[in-house]
Amino acid sequence: MRKNGIIYLIGIICFIYLTNCGPKFTYYPEPEKDVKEWIRNFFRQKSFSYEYYLRSAGARISARGDCVLKRGEYIKGFWDYGDTVVYFEYIGIKDREWAKKDGKWLESVRGEESNIYEQIKRILAFEKFGLLNKDKNYLFSFDAKLPFLAPDRWRDMVGYIEISHKYYLPEEIWVGLPDSTVYWKVRITNYNHNREISPPFIETKLYEIRPDTTVSPDVAIKKIKGRLRLLKLNWKLTKENGKIILKAPEDYSIYDIQDMLAPGITYIYEVARERSTANRISYLKANVNQTVYLSGQPYGHDIIKSTALKFDHLLRPFITIRLKNTIQTAGQIAVEVDSFIIGITALDTGKKMDKIVLLLDMEYPEILKYNALIYQPLFKMEILPLNRESY
Repeated sequence: MRKNGIIYLIGIICFIYLTNCGPKFTYYPEPEKDVKEWIRNFFRQKSFSYEYYLRSAGARISARGDCVLKRGEYIKGFWDYGDTVVYFEYIGIKDREWAKKDGKWLESVRGEESNIYEQIKRILAFEKFGLLNKDKNYLFSFDAKLPFLAPDRWRDMVGYIEISHKYYLPEEIWVGLPDSTVYWKVRITNYNHNREISPPFIETKLYEIRPDTTVSPDVAIKKIKGRLRLLKLNWKLTKENGKIILKAPEDYSIYDIQDMLAPGITYIYEVARERSTANRISYLKANVNQTVYLSGQPYGHDIIKSTALKFDHLLRPFITIRLKNTIQTAGQIAVEVDSFIIGITALDTGKKMDKIVLLLDMEYPEILKYNALIYQPLFKMEILPLNRESY
């Protein structure tokens, strides 16, 4: 394994070690060292609300919105040009956008106006954050640039981010010129709210699901409905003329559906310290720089009692896998789902356990998916798009 892979893997294991017995633990922050992990955790959140402000040479924007990560945003506000004020309202879902004009929703390709989350991702994609203050919040400076705000002075721009003492997540991000004549600002609140964001018109597509011949349609429907509930998807699943029919929103592609209805074959392995004692070599999240040595006979799904997806008191999402029987391991275990190592957790050497607490370095929708796959495994199936007119 390459050196940077080793360092990364050790960092992840050390960071999750405190959570292996549950989400409660004592955390002593080291701001200059931990800031990158705090920012990484922002991208693991489920949702947030925000206030958005922009001032350019000729206009300013003031708006409020909600974001469900990897799903979409709703934003409403106004442009103030000095002598004219223009109100706007947008819904952005994946790569589509709806703008409200004269009481009607007009659809187009999604733009920056309804994608504040992607703007934040670009702005925070910097390596160095300098601690300026830690009294009220942790205040950091960073080298952010937004050339469109000041094309002739963009090199003079500075960036600031405030991170809360309570959850260690961003509360405000500001980028602009030092004199504040132009700037971009977002205030972030209400992390992990349960508001839904949907397009104004929900078009649906029909799919026929053909399960493995060893699975009866009634059993298949029951298990698939269980998976959909865990994924928080209210899709309609029925049996018509002996066929299993799925009705899903149009903005989910067949690849999305195949991903969400994957088998979810789960194994729990012990992790060997050296290649010589490993039965198999794999890679964490298919990254060849993060080699994992697997040893011993793996535990299968028959040992899993239940799973739960929660946030700890630092708002880090984690999956708890409860086991039917206690097991004893050598210190680290790896969890594999559909031949993909999703995570490694460090355990107290030699102790028996009846649950596994797994902190995953993924965006929330992926963590939600794996929780559903582990809890409700399915079976091989064909998913065939149907032509509404011919069906």
